[in-house]
Amino acid sequence: MKNRNFIFSASTNAFQIEGGRNLGGRSDSIWDEFTKRNFVIPPTGVAGREINSIDVAADFYHKYKTDARIMNKLGLQGLVYNMDWTRIFPKNATEINPEGIKWHDDMFKTMVENGVQPIPILYHWDTPMWAQIQGGFENPEIVEWFRSYVQACFKYLGKYTDIWFVNDENSTFALSGYLSDYMPPARKDKTAFVKALHHLNMTAAVTKEEFLKAKKLGYLSQDAILGIDHDWNPPIPLRQDNKDDLKACEVYNQWFKNLYLDPNLKGTYPQVFLDWIKAEKIAFEISDQDLKFLKANPMDFIGWNYYRPCYISAYNFDEKTIELQKPTEEFFVKEFKQLYPKAGVKYTDWNWIIDASKLVSGALELKNDYGDLPFMIIENGMGDFDDKSQELIWDKKRVEFLQSHICEVLKAKEAGVNFIGYSLWTYCDIFSPSGGYRKDYGLVSVDFNSPIKERRPKLSYAWYKQVIESKGKDLSINEAKLKQDLEAIVSSWDLYYK
Repeated sequence: MKNRNFIFSASTNAFQIEGGRNLGGRSDSIWDEFTKRNFVIPPTGVAGREINSIDVAADFYHKYKTDARIMNKLGLQGLVYNMDWTRIFPKNATEINPEGIKWHDDMFKTMVENGVQPIPILYHWDTPMWAQIQGGFENPEIVEWFRSYVQACFKYLGKYTDIWFVNDENSTFALSGYLSDYMPPARKDKTAFVKALHHLNMTAAVTKEEFLKAKKLGYLSQDAILGIDHDWNPPIPLRQDNKDDLKACEVYNQWFKNLYLDPNLKGTYPQVFLDWIKAEKIAFEISDQDLKFLKANPMDFIGWNYYRPCYISAYNFDEKTIELQKPTEEFFVKEFKQLYPKAGVKYTDWNWIIDASKLVSGALELKNDYGDLPFMIIENGMGDFDDKSQELIWDKKRVEFLQSHICEVLKAKEAGVNFIGYSLWTYCDIFSPSGGYRKDYGLVSVDFNSPIKERRPKLSYAWYKQVIESKGKDLSINEAKLKQDLEAIVSSWDLYYK
């Protein structure tokens, strides 16, 4: 495996940024259906869940050339792009949509011409409706449907990049979409959860099989690598030396780390999961044949979405004994709880914990579990209510958040973790599944009330430009200098950047 230069990147996702949902031959996915059926807009300024239309979103479908210029000005080295299966196969698993391939080909080519390496993620929660009608990820046939999709992606797009991912955040998708109705397909069914999770893992193994074939056919470079991306939140025992809380953290890790990484890196499932299937009398068996196939087709590296750690206690802990920032969360296994203590913990305005301290130890734990594979941070960022009323968008809290986390990534690299890149969430403001268009994440502001979805740089854009230009050596936050930098960027932000 070749030595890779460290990449400073940004990440985004088709259904959150792209728009053009009924254009270019595309049909509906489960997210189109879900947002239409569950449309809700909370009052302005409330940190509540907004489920809004994704028909246009940030209109990346039409504006990717503008966005490529903005990324080039930033010096961005990579763009992690969670792709849209439905745009390429809108009817079934056999008929490729030429317009869908051509759009991706032109978008990837435009990025490369602007110095930005596309880093595709093949699947992120967005099952085509034609597949969902036939059972979606509960139907084992989806593994072969997915095979057709990845074959087309490698054949037509493989020339543009040597870094690929299969799935992104299988845990959130499986838990929120199959054990809950928070996200589509909103199944709320334990058997559906088990089937969907296993078939997600099988699609990754099939993708690895096709990845190796694509290398032999010359569609991909011999150095190309294929990864799986997981959103593990490292646990902190609520009571540091309490043996029950320490044990609860161990069990939590089996359910929230190993369950979503072991199958595609080791070809195994944690025993707690297999025991739970039996205890719940779930009529589904993971065959030895499938396990052999998983073991024979492991992923090459790990993507990690690090936003925050979590506080875990034993299930019998009485949370009324401490002051909480927000209510305790319980899970389908009654062996631990997740708490949000108020004292000594920082939170965003969206009540997400701010704490970079578990990034190094978490990375070393992943290395210990899965060996000296390459690692890449694929998502890390802060959702906020940005003040866009002034000429300069001064998102200093985001800059401070990013600074503290990039610092820890570089420390982990020095400690021997083979980090090949850092990709922040996200390039520009988007539709957020948890906050709609009111939850700002981007380095670049999008005016969602503008007919052209006008782009404007934020302070974080100027700061990340400084980080990239210095190859990660200058993480300083000099407000006077950054103000000058941002003013210079804004003054040169002509109509080609809007």
